[in-house]
Amino acid sequence: MLRILIISLISIIFILGIIWLVKTSSKKINEALIKASEKLDFVYSPPESIHKKKITSGIIDGYKCEIIVYIQRHGESSTTYVSFVTYFPESLNMGVKINWRGEFEGDDDHVAKLFIERNEDLVRSQRKKLRRLKITDTYVNSRKILFKKYYNPEEIVKTMHDVVNLAKKIK
Repeated sequence: MLRILIISLISIIFILGIIWLVKTSSKKINEALIKASEKLDFVYSPPESIHKKKITSGIIDGYKCEIIVYIQRHGESSTTYVSFVTYFPESLNMGVKINWRGEFEGDDDHVAKLFIERNEDLVRSQRKKLRRLKITDTYVNSRKILFKKYYNPEEIVKTMHDVVNLAKKIK
């Protein structure tokens, strides 16, 4: 009987610990996004639920930008990502994209080849700094797993500027 009571107590403490960890983590990223939003002059209003996407958005040098923190579920587990998105002022209208694996894809072989020739070195040089880079006709997106360093508003601001700078250089 005592054994069952102890096991139940340990289980309850474990579950409460996980809940505390999730709430603390959510609070820290909210605080970081609020501070980063102030520095970037973005709009951010924290969601009421810890399970909803956290989105802050604004404009940098004429480029519409978003920082999105979201949870992606994988069966019984999940991963929290932070995505830095910069939209081109006008679509490139090339039907070209660079997928998450860094592979170039396109509708028109000639246009895709031209795009690759002009941007391949640039994209390769940025892939270490901007992980999980995705580029389409309308946006540049760097998606990263939410690590402790992104609880630092300075790191969020720096990464957002890196994505904007890459979008400016794409031809």
